[in-house]
Amino acid sequence: MRRDPGISQADSSPELFDGQAAFFDRRTGLPEGCCRAVAQKVVEFGRGRGLVVEVGCGTGQIGRWIVGRGRYVGFDYSLNMLREFRRRSGAPLIRADANATWPFADGAASVIFSSRAMHLLERGHVAAEIFRLASPDDGATVILGRVERTPGSVKERMAREMNERLRQRGLQARRGERRNRKLFEACEQMGAERLEPIHAAAWKTAASPRQSLDSWRSLKGLGGLPVSEETRAAVLDELEAWALETFGGLDERFEFEETYVLSPLRVPPIRKN
Repeated sequence: MRRDPGISQADSSPELFDGQAAFFDRRTGLPEGCCRAVAQKVVEFGRGRGLVVEVGCGTGQIGRWIVGRGRYVGFDYSLNMLREFRRRSGAPLIRADANATWPFADGAASVIFSSRAMHLLERGHVAAEIFRLASPDDGATVILGRVERTPGSVKERMAREMNERLRQRGLQARRGERRNRKLFEACEQMGAERLEPIHAAAWKTAASPRQSLDSWRSLKGLGGLPVSEETRAAVLDELEAWALETFGGLDERFEFEETYVLSPLRVPPIRKN
């Protein structure tokens, strides 16, 4: 297979996000102003020196705005997502599995950033890699980004109901905020210090119940989990019936606010023997 220029490839099989690459930004994209604001905050944490590593850089929604403002390398397991990133930026990118050893030397990073991806990874492994990459002279800042929605918004209610349908079937959705909190707790036990969250950007948007259903129907799994076609179809059929009753239809758009929140964590410098 011919390699894309600028993308290093690890020996690994394709994974689920490959199939989402072409429409990922349409499904989960952020406003450009938000991406620029988040990138600026990430660069500020690095104080313009040291390496910024983005874990699960995806299509480069945010990473492309970090490039050129400091030293940056992004890595992701999905080759197709990296190809989308490569189309819009000349960023140095690596194909690698974040649940394996990260492709960086000990002490290489001053900032470790991840947007809406770290909760999909194994917590103990991630904590160990964070401390391994932290600079022995200055330590490192870990920054996790997530989107918060107005409580009771149509997207929030649809997601909550979907997670409940999975729970009824003995499946626990990978809820980002809870899993990120557990990761930070593990890092704090190793000596890290949690910093105050930062609201980097906020914007108004609107969505319909059908948009959530169509988005989930385009995926192979649900709630960040691999599920059978039978389970996925049954959950989505139940959700559609619930949405029709709850909202009186599937196509009315409801306005709400979204906020991009950065949760930073300071890892102290640790001298390696």
